[in-house]
Amino acid sequence: MAGLGLNRPRRRAFRPIRSRYLCCATAATAALLALQAVAQGQEVASADATASADPVCSGTSCTVQYQAGFFARYAPVTALDMVNNLPGFALDDGDGSRGFAGSAGNVLVDGARVSSKSESPSNVLSRIPAANVERIEVIRGQTGGTDLRGQTVIANVIRTGGDMSGAWQLGANTYQPNGGFWPFGSTSAAIDLDNASLTVGVEASRYFRLFEADEIVIGPTGEVLEVRDEEFSEDGHRGKLTLQATADLGETVLRVNANYSLFDEAGGETSVRAPVDAPPFVLFQGDTDKEDAYEIGVDLERAFGGASQAKLITLYRTADYTETGSLVFPEEGRTNSTTTFNSIDTEAILRVEFDYSGFDGHLVEAAVEGANNSLESRFDFLRNEGGELVPVIVPGADTEVEEERVDVTLSDSFAVGAVAVDLVLAGEASTITQTGDFSEDRSFSFFKPGVTLTYAPSGRTQFRLRGQREVGQLDFFDFVSAADLGDVELSLGNPELSPETTVAFEATFERRFGSLGVVTLTGFHDEISDVQDVLPLEGILEVPGNIGDGTRSGLRAEATLPMDGLGIVGARLDFNGFWQVSSVADPLTGEDRRLSGERRWQGNVAFRQDLTEARFAWGGDVSFFDDAPQFGLDEIDTFQNGVDVDAFVETRALAGLRVRFGVENLLRTGTDRVREVFQGPRSEGVRAFTEERDRSGTRQYYLEVSGTF
Repeated sequence: MAGLGLNRPRRRAFRPIRSRYLCCATAATAALLALQAVAQGQEVASADATASADPVCSGTSCTVQYQAGFFARYAPVTALDMVNNLPGFALDDGDGSRGFAGSAGNVLVDGARVSSKSESPSNVLSRIPAANVERIEVIRGQTGGTDLRGQTVIANVIRTGGDMSGAWQLGANTYQPNGGFWPFGSTSAAIDLDNASLTVGVEASRYFRLFEADEIVIGPTGEVLEVRDEEFSEDGHRGKLTLQATADLGETVLRVNANYSLFDEAGGETSVRAPVDAPPFVLFQGDTDKEDAYEIGVDLERAFGGASQAKLITLYRTADYTETGSLVFPEEGRTNSTTTFNSIDTEAILRVEFDYSGFDGHLVEAAVEGANNSLESRFDFLRNEGGELVPVIVPGADTEVEEERVDVTLSDSFAVGAVAVDLVLAGEASTITQTGDFSEDRSFSFFKPGVTLTYAPSGRTQFRLRGQREVGQLDFFDFVSAADLGDVELSLGNPELSPETTVAFEATFERRFGSLGVVTLTGFHDEISDVQDVLPLEGILEVPGNIGDGTRSGLRAEATLPMDGLGIVGARLDFNGFWQVSSVADPLTGEDRRLSGERRWQGNVAFRQDLTEARFAWGGDVSFFDDAPQFGLDEIDTFQNGVDVDAFVETRALAGLRVRFGVENLLRTGTDRVREVFQGPRSEGVRAFTEERDRSGTRQYYLEVSGTF
């Protein structure tokens, strides 16, 4: 809604800035190490065939075991380094949705998932020292008897136990343009006692973001209306404390997970604007974000005889988030508007699981989960009227949303001849209540059956079929109102929003060869009901809403290819990507279009070569993306990322240390944007103006030193 004044602030999915970065002297040192290694001509032999066992299928389970020695060539410091180098395995950190299962991802530790939602599998693995890992099992196909039902490929990290071990990392980032020194560090320690273990971790970093853009505003007949020179910069700090403890209490195992995290960032965008028919002016959009969050999870696991096992899981988390914004004309000394958005997001989960293997050839599992989610939010908007900032009434600005949900699952894993079957019958019932500016009370119930079939003619070849009905998690931020001063748009919450449901079908072929080679191809088709997008409201506003039914079909591919056959000894090439088509009827035009915000294709190719005798490695990766259009009431936003290139060199010449120097975003890729704004609803086809933005990001240099103790 151009010209209205607001759009809800997008809550930042805060991603840790990946460890890296220093500068010129370091670059020269790293380059000399690289040249020395190449000049010496030292090469790594092919992977030791004894480092990993051949894939084995036993009963209804197909597993590949990678012993710790398999990863020695990569000089891993943590379990995360090891999992990231599993052949043909793509780490999934989960999406944080739908109760306890939403953040599970596809990683187990000692056969159990961590009782946490705010801690991703990557976070957990980064705090397990590599020396504390005995092996990693890759379970493919039927996953009955694990805590990650619904995943078709799982990595199970088996720890060794024993004495205390730890890992640490120190480094700094610098950016081009801007420079500066932005340090980071982390450390973790694992302590094993007779009947207990404890892992503690701490991490902290300072970070910086910079985007530069040239933007032009084009009128409906192609004439240039305005030229803009824009720069967005932001810096901040983040920190996290974590604890995981396990105690063996005889027949009962107790696990406790706790963490506290915070981030605080501030910055904004300065836009120098030169209209063709008016004097140039400067506009500044300020932005600050703060969040404090903590979580605690406890689970108890107990075996009853040889055929039964029960598990009790409880979890509580909360996050207090505040975002403030301002729109300022600095040359005039005038503040046009300010916003403050505050939310308190909480979740409580209680889950009971029961496994029974007493029936011949069957593993029966049952689970009951109760969850309570709530969001309290308040949005304040002040606008300059006559030289004074006065409050603006925004419907839905002060509200609370609460969901109570019960989920029941019954599953059975068994074999029919040579085919492994994983059958799931599940259902859920929930009530969503909203109070405050909006008042609504609604109930939902869903049946969620699923089946996975696995056929393995050999340990190296596998076929998988999966069908599942999935229920999406509602984003409570879609229920509340807020603003985006940058596009001068308002977005109201929608208390009548319903969950999106998907009937998903997958067919997968996997082939393994040698100790490294893996190729996996997956065809998929999704039938989507109640697609979530944007709905028009009273002809002049838009709200998040359900726009009808849609489909999505495509192909995913993952591969790890050893390069020894091409004469590049000790090297590997990893690829993952997808191509897809989607369709939904546009609520304004009635015509079919792709789903809003989805790309048609995306891919990543990574190369790595390890010269173990030289204690040296080098590599890089290239990512490429299709555009992603988003369809609003009176506009179409098309975002384009282009190509992203990263590279690194790594030496282990210093005893006990791994030193890595590299560059990220070598091409300074940014997110380009074409924003077409219409006069009234876009279905009328009368274009008001188009904003074309050519944005570049920062090139990031890093130096990272890590080790173990």
